[in-house]
Amino acid sequence: MAMETFLLKFLSPETGCSVHEMRFEAPMEAVAAILDVATPELTEHLFYLEKSELDGLSSMLALRFSEPDGDVVLTRSQLIDSAPYLVHTNFELALMLDGRKPFAMFLDEESSGILKEVRAYFQPYVDSGAIIERVAPFVQDKFRLVHILYVLPNEEWRFDAYAELMSERRWTDESEYRLGRLLGYTEEQCQWWITQKRETRNVTEPKA
Repeated sequence: MAMETFLLKFLSPETGCSVHEMRFEAPMEAVAAILDVATPELTEHLFYLEKSELDGLSSMLALRFSEPDGDVVLTRSQLIDSAPYLVHTNFELALMLDGRKPFAMFLDEESSGILKEVRAYFQPYVDSGAIIERVAPFVQDKFRLVHILYVLPNEEWRFDAYAELMSERRWTDESEYRLGRLLGYTEEQCQWWITQKRETRNVTEPKA
């Protein structure tokens, strides 16, 4: 059986962010059997593991895992995992508390359980004034969506800058760059990301 790359993420119960990650290779069929799912589902979803599922992976890999303090997530390796820098996705709150990220944004349907979970992690720091929140609901087609935006104190200007950016009708590489800078990435990191997305488009777009 062909080996595929997976990522185990051990999450902090305080922030919901990864505190430890482990990359491993295993046959898709073997992992699917442990999770009792169809093999194609492994490429389409991430999985919050039950203890029995984590134990099954432990036995398959012949590795002993310490008892986790928070949730454990299993996912396939993504483009962001190949970046030569820390991509902020799933590290937003931890990076903001460390002063390394000035702005974070989340978008989903109003009824999203994931969005409610994210807000629950941020709420104590919003209540204390360490982080400032802005909620911007809007309707897109038949969906009722909501933007949840967070900034550090003295970075409130990013709220309006983000609103202005998202009001533009056409999304360009310059738009991508401006968003990256708003989110706290360096110029070099933004340029790397834009280059990767451009190369991906060139590979997947049909030739004339």
